[in-house]
Amino acid sequence: MKKLNSVVLIILLVSVTSCLQMLDEAAKSLDNTSEQSSESLSDSSYNTITVDSLYTLDVPKYMKQMNNLHPDASLRYANIYKEAYTVVIHENKEEFITVFKEVEEYNDEISPVENYTIVQKKMFKETIDNLRVQDYGLLQINNYPARQIKISGTVDGLKIIYLIAFVEGADNIYMIMNWTLRDRFNKFENTFEYINGTFKLIKANEVS
Repeated sequence: MKKLNSVVLIILLVSVTSCLQMLDEAAKSLDNTSEQSSESLSDSSYNTITVDSLYTLDVPKYMKQMNNLHPDASLRYANIYKEAYTVVIHENKEEFITVFKEVEEYNDEISPVENYTIVQKKMFKETIDNLRVQDYGLLQINNYPARQIKISGTVDGLKIIYLIAFVEGADNIYMIMNWTLRDRFNKFENTFEYINGTFKLIKANEVS
């Protein structure tokens, strides 16, 4: 059985911090006032990315493909100067359900996407210090069952905030993960929300 992508989240966190540490000193020299101002982007400021005939996602035009963000992500975009990052990881839904039922970590009384969200919260708890998790209010993205959470914490001494959406299709479950340094989150929060809201499945059978 293919190893679940969930268990490689630690690798992602390590690679994230290496990118962030590289530019941390440069970030400190920027104007703090401007960094707290929210981005104002129009629809035309985004590119629509199509991935493997599975899904589309809009990302800001200032983000470029960055393949070293995560070996198992199907989409990897970032702007290292702005320190804004977006990846999408997906895994087979039935495989996820089977594996977590075997270890008695699956709750049949709630949906697969809810189970997946709980599993990922536990993964973050194991890898992030001073973790704080906030449920972020949505139940669907473009008519697909979904959940969204905001996570803040410290990784290798860096204070980071993530805005993450989980989306359930017929065949796969998707995790859209956006992150930046904590002192830049106010600037990118609306942008990250917009990115998550643009997720669309392509395959006709990818409707749960």
